[in-house]
Amino acid sequence: MMKSISDLLSVLNQALARFLKGFVVLVFLVLVVDVLWGVGTRYLLSSQAAWSEELARLLMVWLALLGAALVTREEKHLGLDIVVRSWPNDVQRMARILASSLIILFAAIVMLKGGIDLVSKRYASGQTMPGLGILKAWFYLPLPGSGLLILLFSVELILQDLLDTRPKEEGGPS
Repeated sequence: MMKSISDLLSVLNQALARFLKGFVVLVFLVLVVDVLWGVGTRYLLSSQAAWSEELARLLMVWLALLGAALVTREEKHLGLDIVVRSWPNDVQRMARILASSLIILFAAIVMLKGGIDLVSKRYASGQTMPGLGILKAWFYLPLPGSGLLILLFSVELILQDLLDTRPKEEGGPS
């Protein structure tokens, strides 16, 4: 039963990661165009477009938080892998389970719950971003979204370790 849940979660996460990669690329492209527009209007017209700096800030937050979810899925986040790789395989597995459990705890409490509270309070307050004319809640929206993604991706990693279905690394100890 746990194997079928793991397989289902893996398929779901693979689809989410594929969508997330495309979305992050799109956000990055819009960010590049926005920054070029802001710099261009500042130097060519001697007056930067009022909304471009605010949009760049918004896109950077989205890019950082959604990118964090993506690197969690691909296990490319910062870590002390060089130390852990020198440990026996069973100890490595337990260290990965512990690390993923702590990540789940942080993602659930701080990012997901705290992010939902923050977004709902900003939405209820009616605060807007003056340059863009949109609710400030949009600025914080990727916080609970990335928290949920990080949680799902980390649960998948734990299940892979528990079921010993994690792909073997090339060049590392087996």
